[in-house]
Amino acid sequence: MDNKQNKKNADVEVGLIIVSVAILAAFIVFMILNPESTLNVISSFFNLMISVLGPFFELIAVVAFLVGLYLLFGKYGKVRLGNCKPEYSNFSYFSMMLLASLASAALYWSFTEWAYYYQAPGLGMEAFSVEALESSLGYQFYHWGIVNQAMYTVMGVAIAYGVYVRKLPSFQTSAVCCAMLGEKVKGKTAIGKIIDFLVIFGILGALSSSLGLAVPLATGGLKQLFGWEATPVVQIGVIVFIAIVYSITSFLGTKRGMQTISNIASVVCVVFLLYVLFMGPTTFIFKNIVNSLGHMFEKLPRMALFTDPINNTGFAESWTIYFVAFYLNYVAMMGIFIAKVSKGRTIREIALYTIFVMTAGGIGIFGINGSFSIFTHLQETVDVVGLVNSGIGDAAIYSILEVLPLGKTLLPFLILVLIVGFVAPSMDSASLALAETVTKRGTPKMALRLFFCVLLAVIPMSIILVGADFTAIKNIAIIISAPFLIILVGTMLGLLKWLRHDDRIGLHAEIIALHEAEQRQEELSGDSEAAEEQNPVQEQILVQETVEES
Repeated sequence: MDNKQNKKNADVEVGLIIVSVAILAAFIVFMILNPESTLNVISSFFNLMISVLGPFFELIAVVAFLVGLYLLFGKYGKVRLGNCKPEYSNFSYFSMMLLASLASAALYWSFTEWAYYYQAPGLGMEAFSVEALESSLGYQFYHWGIVNQAMYTVMGVAIAYGVYVRKLPSFQTSAVCCAMLGEKVKGKTAIGKIIDFLVIFGILGALSSSLGLAVPLATGGLKQLFGWEATPVVQIGVIVFIAIVYSITSFLGTKRGMQTISNIASVVCVVFLLYVLFMGPTTFIFKNIVNSLGHMFEKLPRMALFTDPINNTGFAESWTIYFVAFYLNYVAMMGIFIAKVSKGRTIREIALYTIFVMTAGGIGIFGINGSFSIFTHLQETVDVVGLVNSGIGDAAIYSILEVLPLGKTLLPFLILVLIVGFVAPSMDSASLALAETVTKRGTPKMALRLFFCVLLAVIPMSIILVGADFTAIKNIAIIISAPFLIILVGTMLGLLKWLRHDDRIGLHAEIIALHEAEQRQEELSGDSEAAEEQNPVQEQILVQETVEES
C-alpha cells in the first residue's frame, strides 16, 4: 500500500511546484516592497526584448501560420488523433477553445481597441484620419485572428499527436519537446525542467493578471447596477466569486463543468451581440465589419511583417509584436487544453477550428461591439477616445451601452454574466494545464487542479490588497514568451519530422483506413436503421391495400 502511494506521489513533480511558486511569491513580495523600482526594471527589460526580438516574433508567427495551413490543407489532415469518436459536439468544442483563449480581455478590447489604432495607427497612416478609422477594426481582426491563432494550432496538434498517436504518457509540453529530441525520460533532462518552469510561471503570471484585470470591468458593472464603489472589499469579492465558479467547474470536470459553462456563456454572448446588432445601427455595423475584413485581407502581409524601421512610431512594438508575445505566453496552456479536448478529432479539424472558426467567433465579438462603439464616436454620443485616454476605458464601455434601450439595466447585467462566463473557462483551462504540467503520467489529481485554482485567485487578491499594479507581473509573464520562440520553432520541426516518419512507415495509412472503415460502418448502420423505420410503414400500407381490395 505504501509503495503504491509513493508511486502516485512520484507522478507529481512536487519539487517543481515548490520552486515555481516560491520564485513567483518572492517576485510578488519584492514587487510589493519596491513597486516603482521593480516596474522600471521590468519595463526596461520588456521594452528592450520587444525591440530587439520583435522581427523574429513576427517571422515565427507567420511561419507558424504557414505550418498551420499545411496541416489544414496538406496530406496529414486526415490523420485522426485518438482511435475514437470526438468527445465533444462541434459547438462545445468551439465554445470551450474560444472562451479559454479570449477570457475577459475580449469584452474590454472589443469596445475600445479601435480607439488606440485611430489615434496612433500603423502602416504609416495619418492619425485621426478616415483611413486610420476605417482600418482600425481590420487591425484588431488581424491581431486577434488567423496568424496568431495558428501558434495554438501547431502546439495543440503537436501535443495531441504525441499523446494519442505516439503514445506519450503525459500532456506536458516538456515531454513532447524532449520526445522530439529523442529523450525517452523527460525527468532526467535539465531542458525539460526549464520548459516546465517557464510554462508554470508564465501561466500563473498571465492568468492571475487576466483575472485581476477583469475586476475593473466587473466593478464598473456593479456600480452601474447597484451603485457600489470599487472598494477593496468589492474587488476581492469579485475575484472570490469568479474563483468559486471556476473551481466548481474544475471539480466537476471538463465534460460536466467547463463544457456546461462554456455553452451557457456562448449562448448569452450570442444573445448580447444580436441585441447590440439589431437594437443598434444594424446597417452601419454590417458595412463596417465587411469593410474592415477588406482592410485586413488587403493589408495582411504588411500587418504581419510591419516593423516601422523608418518612422519608429512604436506601433509595431506596442501592438503587433506585443500580441505575438502575448499569444506565445499562452501557447503551452492552449496547446495542452486543445490536445485534451481534441481526442478523436483529425489534424484538419483542429487546424480548421483554431485558425478559422475561432477567428470567426472573435470577428463576431470585435466586429459588432467595435462597430457600435465607433458609431457612438461618429455620432458624438460618447467620447470613447477621451474616456480611453483618461484611463477609464471600463467607464467608456458602460457609457456606450447606455445609448441602447435597457443600456443601464439589462446590458450591464449581461456584461457581468459574460465576465464570469469568459473568465471561468480560461481559468479552468489554466488549472488543467498547470496540473498536467506537473503530472508525469496519467490523469492529474483533482486536489492538484483545485490547488492551482486557489493559487490563481490568491495572486491577484494579494496584489489588489496592497494596492500594487499588475503591469510588472504582466510584463514579466510576457518576457517569458521569448524562450517560447525557440520552443515553438522546435515543436514545428519536431512535429513535421514525426509526421514524415510515421507516414513513411505506413502508420498514417492504417489510421486513415480504420477511420474510413468506421465511417462506412456508421453509414451502413444508419441505412439499416432507416430501412427498419420504413418497414412498419410499408407493411401498414400493404395491409390497408389488402383490406381495400377485399
